[in-house]
Amino acid sequence: MLAVSLFTKVLDYLNSMLKDPLALFAIAMTLLVLFCWYFATEIERRKRNIGTFLVLGVAALCFLAVYPPKERLKGSIDIVGGSSFSLRVQSRLSEDGVTKEPVTATQIDQAKKVIEQRINGMGNAEPLISQQGSDGILLQMPGIDPEESKRIRTILEKVAHLELRQVHPDSDQLSQTKEFVPGYKLFTLKRKNKEGVETSSPILLNRRVALGGSDIKSAAPSSMSIGTVDITLNSAGEDKMIELTRNMTPGKDSIAIVLDGEVISAPVVQSVPLGRRFEVNGLDKPGEAVNLSNALMNPLENPLVVEEERTVSPTLGAAVVQQGIWAGVLGLILTFAFVLVYYRTAGFVALIGLLLNCLMLFGVMAMLGFPFSLPGIAGIVLTIGVAVDANVLINERLREELALGKSVKASLGAAYDKAFSAIFDSNMTSLITAIILLCFASASVKGFAVTLTIGILCSLFSAILATRVLFLWGTDLNLLKRLSFLNLISSKNFDFMGKRVPCILLSILVTIISIGTFAVKKERSLGIDFTGGTRVQFLLGQVQIPTADVEKALAGLPLNKAVFPQDETNPTSGKLLTIRCDSRDADLVEAKMREVFPALSEKVTDAQGTHYKIDASREEVSGYLGGSLLVSSMLALGLGLVGIMIYVTIRFEFSFAIGAFIALIHDCVIAAGLVVLFGHELSLIHVGAILTIAGYSINDTIIIFDRIRESFHERRGTLLEIMNEAINATLSRTVLTSTATLVCVLALAVLGGAALRDFSIVILIGIVAGTYSSIFVASPIVFWWSKGKHGQMRPDALDANLAAEVSTTGR
Repeated sequence: MLAVSLFTKVLDYLNSMLKDPLALFAIAMTLLVLFCWYFATEIERRKRNIGTFLVLGVAALCFLAVYPPKERLKGSIDIVGGSSFSLRVQSRLSEDGVTKEPVTATQIDQAKKVIEQRINGMGNAEPLISQQGSDGILLQMPGIDPEESKRIRTILEKVAHLELRQVHPDSDQLSQTKEFVPGYKLFTLKRKNKEGVETSSPILLNRRVALGGSDIKSAAPSSMSIGTVDITLNSAGEDKMIELTRNMTPGKDSIAIVLDGEVISAPVVQSVPLGRRFEVNGLDKPGEAVNLSNALMNPLENPLVVEEERTVSPTLGAAVVQQGIWAGVLGLILTFAFVLVYYRTAGFVALIGLLLNCLMLFGVMAMLGFPFSLPGIAGIVLTIGVAVDANVLINERLREELALGKSVKASLGAAYDKAFSAIFDSNMTSLITAIILLCFASASVKGFAVTLTIGILCSLFSAILATRVLFLWGTDLNLLKRLSFLNLISSKNFDFMGKRVPCILLSILVTIISIGTFAVKKERSLGIDFTGGTRVQFLLGQVQIPTADVEKALAGLPLNKAVFPQDETNPTSGKLLTIRCDSRDADLVEAKMREVFPALSEKVTDAQGTHYKIDASREEVSGYLGGSLLVSSMLALGLGLVGIMIYVTIRFEFSFAIGAFIALIHDCVIAAGLVVLFGHELSLIHVGAILTIAGYSINDTIIIFDRIRESFHERRGTLLEIMNEAINATLSRTVLTSTATLVCVLALAVLGGAALRDFSIVILIGIVAGTYSSIFVASPIVFWWSKGKHGQMRPDALDANLAAEVSTTGR
């Protein structure tokens, strides 16, 4: 117990050091110096020692960053429940009242500050507020319930633009005739009569605003009267109020109180002149006086529009966590077991590298304060699956070097040197797609992009540096005298390039079918992320409500658009019912569901026997935001493909870039088309998955291209022979990596929730399509482009090809 207590105190002390910016900077600079020194030195023993200190230092820093995990690892709303709002700051009219002024950075900052003050004024601490694009703001509120979310939305949309205007003395007569009066404008006054019925009547107000929100010093609910707000003006406001009421006739003249363009009251002045205090009454709704006081104390310069709202009940959030954990644990166990069994001792070293990769990923996420989201969980599991690729490349190269009769130490050096270019290039192309996602994707996909970006960098460190240090210690201590591997995929000599014509024709056919699916289904192929609308979800557990019954129950409602109910069953959380509808119909749909199906208002039991009340989770997207997300998603896809093409051109040749580009288009179109063909709607999570496919597919393609590039220098033969040999040489790596990644993604598809399953299905399709296109699309395109007049292969490659053709024909 004493040792545990001492260990805890040491960890607490080290954690306190990490909170000191100067100490953290010193540690980071030390690790950076070690990193540079490691790659600069050519002395193997020194490289081993520096690498050891570097690995231990990074591991210790990341461990401290995640300790204790409950405090340091944060969850987003889809993990812990809560609400998020995507807000758009609207532009204001200029002084001429016609043209609109562009939204400025100052106005965005003012809106963010007001949002934070209003949320804190409601007793909700630690809102997560960030800017999106040029005029957007993302507000996340983890842990709040759906009812609180509705109240927050009302507060957010209230501009609280208060105006006091003079009422025309003959307003009652002139407003009825609707006669034009210079300097005055017609408004509508809403008030309740003695029976409590709201009535409307026209009222004529001065066009000039006498007092505004900037003249308010304080606003608070009245302690003397219910539904009343006491307002105190500042000195400038007091002067304006005296000037306004100085010449008024008590008991006859009135002042109109206008809030956000609506006349809420027009009290008669009882004494003149008025001073710095007055009151706003007639606020009959529960909490309306408190909300108005809060809004008046934090007025917005520009109106806000809620473009997207996502509300996840704590029950659904807990179910999501359970699904993600089970899927992640199973995927990791299967991947680790695969590596350990197939590569044995070398697999054990790779396993340590993968565990370090996980620790680094969690540590960096904790240090940077990034919350874990549902797409983030998918990114973590996929990152581990892709991280296996680097270890497979190294171990397959190691197998080849050992087969040449080299010693273990010499084989290790050659394996890492030869695998480095392929590992670096393949990871850099994936990093390009991840960075583009970070810049252009929506908030829901950025969680995936963050984990993917961090995971790629951690993978490079653990595979290239950490595992090599372990191997160096093993050889120096004579612990690694021999290495053995399973060899289920032996070297073959398949004529892949000989099948290029029928395979290209097959790809063209599937691509046409995929594009045709979008043409036939049109708008039905797109989810609410792109078309706008609301998705209402009920976590039913063991309650059975068939979708046919849902359709019957909602059939008689006066809906603006047709509803689309869907259900799915998950082994860890039970049944989830999803209803897609128009945003204007969401409240009506939920109320009707609870009326027709009483079980939705009662406590139910999930698959584990836990009792809970069914809360409705919602995701709402406006048509405006849906259209902009579609444009930004297409832009992200286009930039991702162009970025990869530019990188491949620089690192290889233009003919290789053309082959890679066409293969990527092939994979993305087929993945998106088959998703729609199977009855799913394309959403933002699919866009993230498609970009991931692009990165994964280019990995496969670059590994083959790298071997082709290497063969140009080492072997002579025709282009077809060199390409066939390169594809066959990398076949075992292609199959093994695809299998490892498929295992991870399959775990997500089987145990993950709706979003994880949608993501996984696209990845599964993409892995198959990407593996196929790397062999049967990219390489043939490179061959045809290089042989034609459109491009030119590197001179040494063409010289080797020409020499081989001459020797074959005997000329």
